[in-house]
Amino acid sequence: MAEIITCPACARKLQVPESFYGQTVQCPECAHQFVADPHASSVQTTPPAAPPVAPTAEPQEDDRHRRRKHEYDDEFDDDFNETRPLRRSGVAHRGGTILALGIISLVVPCAAVICGPLAWIMGNSDLTAIRAGRMDPSGEGMVQAGRVLGIISTILMLGSILLYCLLGGLNVMTGRR
Repeated sequence: MAEIITCPACARKLQVPESFYGQTVQCPECAHQFVADPHASSVQTTPPAAPPVAPTAEPQEDDRHRRRKHEYDDEFDDDFNETRPLRRSGVAHRGGTILALGIISLVVPCAAVICGPLAWIMGNSDLTAIRAGRMDPSGEGMVQAGRVLGIISTILMLGSILLYCLLGGLNVMTGRR
């Protein structure tokens, strides 16, 4: 469970996960580094880093943004950046496209020749990439659904072609047209 620790330099309250206890952390507000220990009476600190650029007469753009953020920020919004979900790694999934191809292949019979096998093949390759960790896993359900619809439409299309051929062959054998 995360604990609230106060930065010794700027007194900003930070939510620090247990995995960082005993390690040096950096305050996002003032860039001060200190050892995260929520149970210690005194917090060990390292001196803040010297600013890399000499101060100028007017504040830099980053300083204005930091000051403006500090003026309007309240206690409850301090941990917004820490709780925001991280961007998923890997290539974006094509779940919507595969699902659309699967649905089209079932609804439009003449499109089943192209869309069904395409949804099946794309679904197989995307599921392989998702399970290997190379693709965003959030679309696995859509990819799987589109793949199944592509398989169903391909089987129905092949079955109807086979039935048409068998019935045509029977008509030829019996002399009917």
